[in-house]
Amino acid sequence: MQGRATPPLLLALLSVAACSRASSAPPQQAAPAEPAPSSSGSEVATSSAPPPAPTLPPVPPAPPGEAQRRTIASLERDPLLVPQLSLLRAHFQADGGAAGGPFVVQRIERSGGGDGVLVSRADESSLIILALDRGQLVFSKERPVAGITPPVQHITIAPGPERGIAVFAYVSTLHLVAARMWADDGNPFAEIVTLSIDACDGLSAAYGSGLGWIVACSSKDGTRAQRLKEDLTGAWGTEGVVVGTIGPVDRPAITIDDANRWTLTQRAKGVGGDRTLKFRYDRDAQPVAGE
Repeated sequence: MQGRATPPLLLALLSVAACSRASSAPPQQAAPAEPAPSSSGSEVATSSAPPPAPTLPPVPPAPPGEAQRRTIASLERDPLLVPQLSLLRAHFQADGGAAGGPFVVQRIERSGGGDGVLVSRADESSLIILALDRGQLVFSKERPVAGITPPVQHITIAPGPERGIAVFAYVSTLHLVAARMWADDGNPFAEIVTLSIDACDGLSAAYGSGLGWIVACSSKDGTRAQRLKEDLTGAWGTEGVVVGTIGPVDRPAITIDDANRWTLTQRAKGVGGDRTLKFRYDRDAQPVAGE
């Protein structure tokens, strides 16, 4: 005997009732998965969270006057450079080398606030200048001495006018120290011949408000200096003045004492060993009495 077919309307009602019972039933909780046994027989806790980023030390303010110089093994070693890693890595790789170090970093405090940084390889190649304000990039110069007759040696960064940046460098083929400056927006400000000198084995430059820039070159014949006034004219003639001690010395260090005085520090070789010598001068390169 054949069964009777269920009317289509009844099938629809049964389907709706089944769906209603399923939605009102309490949800079943899935049984927790058992951890897979480790090869050592003990349970191993795993986590997909990335490892915490290394904590970098805070960046102290740059010292006034002359640039602070340091050598770092990698760009990541300098907290001031970490926010600019993408730019710096691209710059050094574009010059045909790896992004690995060592690197030489010069840092100055820009007049009015902010930092200026010169980064290069240990042989002074692949130069790049960064102007920073509270860690943010204001402008960069990836060829800061382009157009100057090579070889360009002893490149030194210094504060420029009105929060700008200046670089001083010795042009050996022309026997002169040249200066190139940028304004606070990165536009060219000035190019100046600062000092005419036969030889330069080490160059230093420092800036002081009201005094200008003191630039000094040392060689086996001694040290000559120039004061570049804030109107960008030289105070001591094209050949500068003789300062410091006589004979071969290391690269001089310059400290701006105030708007009228500055100090030159040199390490000279002597029979009994190296000696550190300090000489204090006024704005006219005259020794300060008692120093």
